Amino acid sequence: MTEDAVRRVLAAIEDSRQRIIDDVKRLVEVPSVNPNYPGVRSEDYLGQESEANLLLRDRFGYLFDSSQLVKSQEKRENLAGVVKGGGTGRSLLLNGHIDVVPAGNLDTWTGDPFVASEVSGRIHGRGASDMKSGMVAAFSAIEAIRTSGIELAGDLVVHSVAGEELGEHEVGTGCVLQNGYIADAAIVVEPSASFDSPLTINPTAASLLWGRVRVEGLAGHPGLRRELVRAGGAGAQAGVNAIDKGYLVLQALYGIEEQWGLSKQRPLFKSGHFVVMPGTIHGRGKDIDIPFVFAEYSEIDFIVWYPPEDDSDAVKLEIESFVNRSVSLDPWLAEHPPTYEWLVEFPGFNTRDDHEIVRTLGNAHEQGTGSTAIVEAFPAACDATWIARTDIPVVNYGPGHLANAHKPNEYCDVDEIISATKSLALTTLDWCDVK
Repeated sequence: MTEDAVRRVLAAIEDSRQRIIDDVKRLVEVPSVNPNYPGVRSEDYLGQESEANLLLRDRFGYLFDSSQLVKSQEKRENLAGVVKGGGTGRSLLLNGHIDVVPAGNLDTWTGDPFVASEVSGRIHGRGASDMKSGMVAAFSAIEAIRTSGIELAGDLVVHSVAGEELGEHEVGTGCVLQNGYIADAAIVVEPSASFDSPLTINPTAASLLWGRVRVEGLAGHPGLRRELVRAGGAGAQAGVNAIDKGYLVLQALYGIEEQWGLSKQRPLFKSGHFVVMPGTIHGRGKDIDIPFVFAEYSEIDFIVWYPPEDDSDAVKLEIESFVNRSVSLDPWLAEHPPTYEWLVEFPGFNTRDDHEIVRTLGNAHEQGTGSTAIVEAFPAACDATWIARTDIPVVNYGPGHLANAHKPNEYCDVDEIISATKSLALTTLDWCDVK
């Protein structure tokens, strides 16, 4: 890339600042909640992912030499586009998802989650951080290159996909990749800020499991509680409170999490990142939902973050074995051990931190922002996994912070959006080269 190309592109982005803000706000105001998200009525949101991508197509479609709405399910279209290069440079893919999580408890928001507002340099609204600001940054980077009259030597590809929030890669990123929208390297524009720095570069992410462990109890009268908990009591002859037994399982989950804090350390991951997190607990009588009977079952749903190179079956066995050993001294659980279900598996990814796409992005970040980029692991699951599985080297980099995502009053800093747009544009110029 030439100094003149850099100067023109950076100037175009600065001149587009207000337009970029307006584009993010418009996109946030499309309530593209994942229609399969637990707790929502699918019919309320089915089609909104498509609406968001139609908005992007209508706004930015003129930039592409070819573009297409790609789908594997009705009313859940993805948008893919290509800026054709001269054929002598490397190709680059910019990927992001358009679906968002539900707004949750509206009483905890200061305004309507789907009416975007700009306050004190921040854009507020559901999806502002995760990850509509990133999507607009990607498209705006392409716009800055095209409107500056710069022709690329390599192809530039973009995905805006549905289904990421529930790992539905066959609906979103996987579907678009299968339709031929691939490249020599990729950047997923997930919110990559850390508590140490905005806009970190993430060449790796942990793997995810959603597990469920269940213990059975034995109904009995609450007046006999002492027989269950006092020395010399009748024990199971009087009944078994499954919540008591579930508490032993919960302690075991905390135990393996504590052990992992010492035993599972990996480069780029913060110390203690790999955890076993209880998320929901249910316990009651099977046909009664009042505390006038010993609970007949207890279930704990939990999330597991584990190193991306670890085998998932081995991790499952490690957790089950640890819990079973931990609770085996309890007479009831020794005879009625916990049972397990594994509901979701979302593998991580791993790109070498010295790969050329990491170095190219790092140089662009430094040139565009004036600060050295921090390279560290992404703390959550994302679609980079499915890109990596097609042997495309991939990193995460985008505006926003997970601390602002999936929560009330979500926001993204405008300066961060502009900085990300600059970094993505400069990475494109360097990686694809200028014709």
